[in-house]
Amino acid sequence: MKATTTKKVKVKNEEALKLSIDLAVKAARFLLIKQKKISSLKITTKKAQGMVSNADVESEAMIVAGIKKMYPDHFILAEETAYKEYMGQMDRYKFLREKEWVWIIDPLDGTNNFLNGLDYYGVCISLVHFGEPVVGVVLRPTNGECFCATKGKGTKLIKFSNDFKKKSKPVSLKKSVNKKLLADSLLVTGFATEKGPVFDEEFDLFKHMMGKSRGIRRMGSAALDLCYVASGVFDCFWERGLAAWDVSAAGLICQEAGVIVSDYEGQKFHPFQATIVAARTPLHKEILSLFRSRL
Repeated sequence: MKATTTKKVKVKNEEALKLSIDLAVKAARFLLIKQKKISSLKITTKKAQGMVSNADVESEAMIVAGIKKMYPDHFILAEETAYKEYMGQMDRYKFLREKEWVWIIDPLDGTNNFLNGLDYYGVCISLVHFGEPVVGVVLRPTNGECFCATKGKGTKLIKFSNDFKKKSKPVSLKKSVNKKLLADSLLVTGFATEKGPVFDEEFDLFKHMMGKSRGIRRMGSAALDLCYVASGVFDCFWERGLAAWDVSAAGLICQEAGVIVSDYEGQKFHPFQATIVAARTPLHKEILSLFRSRL
């Protein structure tokens, strides 16, 4: 009996982007329905990783199924499945930088917001080539904003109607220079879920940055926070301890919109880093210098 082999499908970024948007829309519709029935959702807790509901799990399943149908030979790193396999140990994902094609998915970024009826959460889908994101989509279901990027092609914002049957013409996000000083900037961040020395260190940094800036917001979805840095709503985002599915799509969206993305040490962005800082120049350089003096 001959062994069966999976035929490799040639990847075109434009086709992968279209698939990502279509699947994000499908998941967004589903999540909006589920959010209206919050009381009926089954909710569990993942150690050090927050909460998860059957809305997360089912949203992930429909996205994964859509990807497998078109790209059956690709590796998929999806949050809920990955957590079960690796128990949230982020360092175990580093081997994925050696794989040619990897899809990285967060079916519901901002679960706590979602479960409390807040409208700040998103669906994140990205395609990574040897550790570098080449396609990224982040869709906010509650207002229809869809941020999307392909490597070397810039970032675009599409606005869907409430029923997702209509969409606006894509608008390119400008690669502008942010000339604001830190004292005039509005920042956004999050904290490590695990309490202890890392949390204390991050909270000390938060307090220091609060005193240096115009203000800081903690919104509850790292992916959306990064997208709003890309669009200019926020001037900088930073956080420690995020997973690849939190930053892969949104990191590319930032980069393609002219935002500098790195870790706390200034190393070029990739989805498997322990820390992330995103800001336009020259603010990014100023913030990195401040971080190095504090950490």
